[in-house]
Amino acid sequence: MSGATTDALILGGGMAGVTAALWLRGFGLTHLILEESPLPGGQLHEIHAPIQDYPLSLGRDGRLFASLVLEEARRAELSILVGSPVARISARTRSVMRDGERFRARTLLIATGLRRRRLGIPGERELLGRGVSHSANRDRNRYAGRPVVVIGGGTAAVEDALLCAEVGCDVTLLHRSTRFRARTDYLARARKEPRIKIVPNAEARGILGEEAVEEVQYRSQGSGATRVAKASAVFVRIGWEPRTELLRGQVGLDRAGYVRVRPGGLTTVPGVFAAGDVCSPRWPSIANAAGQGAAAAREMARYLGRV
Repeated sequence: MSGATTDALILGGGMAGVTAALWLRGFGLTHLILEESPLPGGQLHEIHAPIQDYPLSLGRDGRLFASLVLEEARRAELSILVGSPVARISARTRSVMRDGERFRARTLLIATGLRRRRLGIPGERELLGRGVSHSANRDRNRYAGRPVVVIGGGTAAVEDALLCAEVGCDVTLLHRSTRFRARTDYLARARKEPRIKIVPNAEARGILGEEAVEEVQYRSQGSGATRVAKASAVFVRIGWEPRTELLRGQVGLDRAGYVRVRPGGLTTVPGVFAAGDVCSPRWPSIANAAGQGAAAAREMARYLGRV
């Protein structure tokens, strides 16, 4: 479909993008989903615990549910290109460049979702998969009974600390502030857990190790002293950020980089829409992404005169 103009170009093959494609097909509109990962599903692949809040997914983890979504996409014969990132986006002309090819559309849907926020410190990228992890649900048993470090101050970080303590890890929880965003009940449990040492006002400076993680260097913001925590694993849980870097200066974004939308996913540019977590800083969820994908598809059909 390179060089041709389709009715709708969808950036992102997660719940929002796939749902929108299904609805667009129902309106008799052509579409193309561009997904940079090898498989559609988006952030479903980042969910390693049983899903509890979406029908048909109860008890399944994200990867299993993503496989069901992919099966439905194949059954519906959705048009999806996977495995390569978009290099450039033009919101004004509703076109994108990918692998040296240009794709054009009458409407454009931004459904790129979120990515995990990185620390940006030495060792984080180099030791990923060799002790650096983003999920205790997935990896804690590999480090059972060994010292680990968890970095972050939200619910995910405190929950990971508790999960690691359950399998006998001695946990150092580093947080750059004295104020925690975590659920109060989780935080209360962590403070009572003898295996968890909470270190506030601690800024991680480096993750060290030859073949695998061995220790974490951090700086105490109070004294300025640099300290070391021995660790066989580091769980980085510092939140998420929207995948909108290619859209800066083209559509309205808020201060955190989320796409500003009106009801139905309308952005500040005619013919350009957004759906899912990329425009939902307060309500990121599977249900919200699916609902917004359907609503955006209807507005796209309206824009094209099909409704």
